[in-house]
Amino acid sequence: MKIVIIGGTSFVGRHIVEEAVEKGHDVTLFNRGKSNPDIFPELSRITGDRRLDAHKLENEKWDAVIDTSAYTPSDLIPVLDHVSTDHYTFISTISVYDDFSEGPVAEGASMHKGMEGDTVTGETYGPLKVTCEETVKDYFPHNALIIRPGIVAGAHDPTDRFTYWALKLNESGEVLIPGGRSRKVQWIDAKDLAAFTVLNVENRTNGTFNLTANPVTMEELVKTLASDEAVPVWADDRILLDAGVKPFEFPLWIPVSADHPEGFILADNTKAKETGWAPRGLAETAEAVREWKKGTSSNDLKTGISEEQRDKIQSLIKIDR
Repeated sequence: MKIVIIGGTSFVGRHIVEEAVEKGHDVTLFNRGKSNPDIFPELSRITGDRRLDAHKLENEKWDAVIDTSAYTPSDLIPVLDHVSTDHYTFISTISVYDDFSEGPVAEGASMHKGMEGDTVTGETYGPLKVTCEETVKDYFPHNALIIRPGIVAGAHDPTDRFTYWALKLNESGEVLIPGGRSRKVQWIDAKDLAAFTVLNVENRTNGTFNLTANPVTMEELVKTLASDEAVPVWADDRILLDAGVKPFEFPLWIPVSADHPEGFILADNTKAKETGWAPRGLAETAEAVREWKKGTSSNDLKTGISEEQRDKIQSLIKIDR
């Protein structure tokens, strides 16, 4: 297939490019050439800003478009206005959902009201993606693939949220673990996301899919990833809140509440699995991340609580004991 990938050199897009090339497709990249410009030198490129230079796409007819980098309608509409294709894939997010109080959300669950604008924050990210989804379906009502990933894990992850645990639990000494043992967490391996995307582009799938791994308890995560030298020290939600830790400041942690009864944002992956797709296991994802991060310690990562927060938590744990 002749595929143009919008973005394609950072994280999610990079894995999708690798999968499409491995499957033998003719891939062209359209991006500004700013993120990792030296990778994929063998591929065709169209250099430009998606908002200003989408007209450069008009010279070709594409079998498929995979859009990995649209966050607002202003990102999306210029491309939709100029590209000629038989199939459009849009990478969205489970942040489009506005209610996780009933447990894992399915594709038909309540969503944020869409919004216009160009400012992407924690509050506007989901609503803006809702508008993007609606816009894609307006342009491609019968040949649009909408993918809603959870937190993405894997090599080249710029957030280090899953990476933190893959490294931290592989080290020696005490490791603070947030929340209760039965609290559930979930992610999606970037390679699984890429494989599902490319397969369903090949199949010209029309529809919307949550894409997440099967949830595991925090205790399962610790048991699977912890080295013999790691000593887990559990800090419950009350201690973390008393120490001033905010949701997600501790990677993969949200306090259990009426809004988040599982202590996380969970999505139902049944629909994706009904296509024959199966997410890989926790240990395999963690091993790939550690291989990528060889020579790096958890202290070098972009996420994690501060030393002051850590000291406060440890003092509260001692008081509890």
